[in-house]
Amino acid sequence: MLIAEASVATERSGRYLVQLCRHVTKVGRAHPQLQAHVEWSDDRGVISFEWGRCTLRADPGVLTLRAEAPDEESLQRLERRVADRLEQVGRRDRLTVTWTPPRGAGGSDRDGRPAQPRTTRGRA
Repeated sequence: MLIAEASVATERSGRYLVQLCRHVTKVGRAHPQLQAHVEWSDDRGVISFEWGRCTLRADPGVLTLRAEAPDEESLQRLERRVADRLEQVGRRDRLTVTWTPPRGAGGSDRDGRPAQPRTTRGRA
């Protein structure tokens, strides 16, 4: 399992968590091929697809995202989908999602090299 994380600075972390989860739910209803299982509260959320999941945590000043997927292609797809939607709902506050490079579930970098953050752009 590969894992990437992002910390998005915002004073409205709970609001954006809820908006993102509602948006993903709504899109899934309108487009069954994009359907996800989504659960959330005011400060925690989980978006699960067949090919990966993203957990969200809202804390004062920051929204933390953790993407998990079995392979690089699925992880990048998940990163793009979550980042695109969050940046869309947070466009007024100019939210930007910058993911850490994937690492194995054991905590080591995939290639054993120092991690370089990456900003996700483009549609999934």
